[in-house]
Amino acid sequence: MDTFSTKQASPVVYPEAAPRKTGYPTHKQAWWLVGFFILIQLPASIPSAGLSYLADRFDHAWLKSVGSMLAYVLALGLTIRYGFKKRGSTELSFRSAPALAYVVAAVGLVAMGVLVEPLISAIPMPEKLKEIIAKIFTKDMIFVAVLAAPVLEEVLFRGIILDGLLKNYSPAKAILLSGAMFGYAHIIPTQAVNAMFIGFALGWVYYRSRSLYLCMFLHFVNNALSSLTFLVDDEMDMSANLTRSLVGNDTYYVGVLVGCAALCYGCYVSLNRVLPQPTVN
Repeated sequence: MDTFSTKQASPVVYPEAAPRKTGYPTHKQAWWLVGFFILIQLPASIPSAGLSYLADRFDHAWLKSVGSMLAYVLALGLTIRYGFKKRGSTELSFRSAPALAYVVAAVGLVAMGVLVEPLISAIPMPEKLKEIIAKIFTKDMIFVAVLAAPVLEEVLFRGIILDGLLKNYSPAKAILLSGAMFGYAHIIPTQAVNAMFIGFALGWVYYRSRSLYLCMFLHFVNNALSSLTFLVDDEMDMSANLTRSLVGNDTYYVGVLVGCAALCYGCYVSLNRVLPQPTVN
């Protein structure tokens, strides 16, 4: 006679999926890091105030520029150090990129700058703000803009912020977020809009290449060309449409814009072929 057991079979227990690890920073942490950079500029500018006093006292105008450079480098340096500490690593991505990528990306970035000029020139700039900018951005600040900024800003915004965002979000979202943060950090409206578009471009380049060397080079090219205006003018008018002024004719200017748009697209297609396929984080 068959017997049946009344004992119920134990339910099958499946192991829970391990929670997804997130990299530093998330978008909230990234915004805080940008805010930290903006806020830390106040205490970092204390030495600058002292040098500014000495500059007026002893009639050495160059001391003001030294103070501004020290404040900028100190603020960015402290922010980068804070970011490294929160991330728990000082590792940065300096992969090599094809030589052709440097040339093509630089051409595309310059063409994009021409396309953005009409938008920037449409942003109203109060005279008081222009006076403040004229006092801050002098010829003595070219060193910071051309040499220090490309290195330090790329380490912070691409090496730390974007690198972390790419580990947490889709590439498109990470690039858009980091570009917006890069623009926000520049504060001045015209400069912020320009920096935002540059942030989008450099963000895509970093996503594809994982090369801070390439991003630093492109940042250097952009800032060096922007600083050339000081060779013909003692003051920088960030709202001026220099290309339109040089062309001098609306019909020709439209042609220049169309040509730059085609050039940007061509550079994008070329870079898409030259740069390695994106890696999965």
